[in-house]
Amino acid sequence: MIVWSVFAVGAVYVWAAAPLMAGAALLASLAPSTTGASRETRTLDALLVASVVAAAAQLVPLPPAIRAAVSPRAKTVVSAASLLDGDEWQPLSVSPASTAYSIGLVLTALVVFWTARSCCARGLTLRLVRHVAFAGLLVALSAIACHAVGDRSLIYGRWRPLDAGAHPFGPFVNRNHFATWVVMACPLAAGYVAAALRREPSPPGAAARLLAAFEWLGTTAAWVGVSGIIMLLGLVASTSRSGLIALAASLVCGAWLSRGRLTPRRGLFGLLAALVLVALVSTLVNVHPLLARVEETLRVGLGGRPRIWHETLRIIRDFPLTGTGLGGYQTAMFVYQENRRALFINQAHSQYLHLFAEGGLLLSIPVTLAVVAFVRLIRERLAHDTPSDACLRIGAASAIVAVAVQGFWETGLRIPANGLLLAATAAVAVHRPSCASRASSST
Repeated sequence: MIVWSVFAVGAVYVWAAAPLMAGAALLASLAPSTTGASRETRTLDALLVASVVAAAAQLVPLPPAIRAAVSPRAKTVVSAASLLDGDEWQPLSVSPASTAYSIGLVLTALVVFWTARSCCARGLTLRLVRHVAFAGLLVALSAIACHAVGDRSLIYGRWRPLDAGAHPFGPFVNRNHFATWVVMACPLAAGYVAAALRREPSPPGAAARLLAAFEWLGTTAAWVGVSGIIMLLGLVASTSRSGLIALAASLVCGAWLSRGRLTPRRGLFGLLAALVLVALVSTLVNVHPLLARVEETLRVGLGGRPRIWHETLRIIRDFPLTGTGLGGYQTAMFVYQENRRALFINQAHSQYLHLFAEGGLLLSIPVTLAVVAFVRLIRERLAHDTPSDACLRIGAASAIVAVAVQGFWETGLRIPANGLLLAATAAVAVHRPSCASRASSST
């Protein structure tokens, strides 16, 4: 499902997302419900279910009086967008069809999260991360190739996106959406490589170590590392400023979570490896377009984003309790957009503002509590991890921090491919290590 979603144009269109929902329904019927679950995950799972219930509550038809008391501006938006008078029973969502579709995507991501967590509990964490890394290798190679020789305004250098003003990069409609996927996949690949290195004992003697290093270059872990480097090259070629900032945040998070777990020698080796990687990327990729975009940012600031945020805050002020309904942002913006309409605003360019505009307090409260429970669970798992399990978990946690940082400027998680990868990454971050994994590590 993850591979299909990323290569099928990020699954942004219904023809690509529908098979994902069908696959999630099949997974839910076949996958064991208890594997991977534990006493520690009950609070998190309950809050995730509560978030879905809160979103579904936006679809419940209400009498006009109650709807006007809870969401006074909903009638105005529905009347302007659909030319209906809004005097009959209607749901809180200003776009019920979009809300139902969005809930389907959320349920798909939750099924992937629970299924991936079960797989990790059965000792398949390395396999899961390996598949993500190799998929990222193909995605980055195709993106770099299309960017170098194809029409940069086309998806895969061949198909024109439906979105006006899109900036395609590889299979993604927008280069920042590609960056969202990569800033999750790269830390996962780094965690895989670090876990492999921790599992391999260091042989005595300089000659033996050199021979072991050459032998290691032919292992799967080395190819996962190569995949991470190619994805990094693709990220730089995409010139996504938010993606590079997010990746830098993941590096800081990884270093902070690794404190106390690394010897001075390993820490120095990691720093040197990072410097060599930066030098390699600077040599292989033309960084002048990226530097030009950074210079543009310093000169003109955030561009049109403050105006978009201002428009979004107007929606939030009028829909503070229940929001416009998941997927209802675009419908509400038909009424609220005051800027020039040559380009229609279809997203808030901030994951947090977008969520609050569509969900209000009704959805934001359970989601925030779920995030708190998620962070606490990661801390508990890290406290009892073996060194190799800790590497994988730190990589996943760093990936989630990267997405959280990018979310201040972008809404990449609205793309189904990114949502599914986030679900799998979250599963790696909170999974319960299998007994076989612990036994292997202690041996």
